[in-house]
Amino acid sequence: MPPIDLAAVRSEIELEREWREAELRFLKNQIAKIEAEDDRNVARKALVVMLYAHFEGVTKALFSIYVNALNNLGATISQAHSALAASALRDLFKALRNPNSRCRVFARSLPDDSKLHRYARDREFLERNADFGSRDLSIDTDLVVDTESNLKPVVLRKILYQLGFEPGLVEPWEGAINQLLNRRNDVAHGTARSGLTVDAYAALETAVKEVVDAMVAAISDAISHQSYLASVSPHGLSTSTGAAPATVPAPTSSTGTT
Repeated sequence: MPPIDLAAVRSEIELEREWREAELRFLKNQIAKIEAEDDRNVARKALVVMLYAHFEGVTKALFSIYVNALNNLGATISQAHSALAASALRDLFKALRNPNSRCRVFARSLPDDSKLHRYARDREFLERNADFGSRDLSIDTDLVVDTESNLKPVVLRKILYQLGFEPGLVEPWEGAINQLLNRRNDVAHGTARSGLTVDAYAALETAVKEVVDAMVAAISDAISHQSYLASVSPHGLSTSTGAAPATVPAPTSSTGTT
């Protein structure tokens, strides 16, 4: 089984980031042409909505690229990291937990015997257990890389956890992500009366870039060290640069995330 081609994955990631960053630059340049500073501040409210949209979009795209690379690896469940194996076996676990699944032997004679049918599911699981390891590693991207249309820190933690990354290491950017969500929601819900200064927006954009850089580093480290395999130690978000997270000014108003 050849390793994942890191150069190919990084190339795909950079193309994804490039068009998103170019779009944000274009919009910022358009706002810069507005003469009055108050009008530019108001225009930046729309830019915050786009910044969040790209943050959610690039997060989903990056981890989807990683999952696609894993699915094309040709690995089996037994060869994969336990987090990835569990994600790939979600359909089997779902069937095991299905309370409506009945033992075929007693489906007619004892249709309502819940204890018996639960036992039958346990027995079937054990009987098929030996075959699980030989299944191809195939992860449903939509199920695992689910941003839930509201990429709160806890949602990002869930994605990291299900892909074998250390979820707690997103903590340095939780405040910035929450502020971005709050500002986005204020604008989207029509409660944001005041505009956004150039410095306030720049701090949010810098924080987003740091989070995305960390996700790219995590994926790159996982591929470089083959941490997606069962025989390798778990991997986490890389903070090798030692840089502190960007400081984001307090929002003028906050309605909370939805």
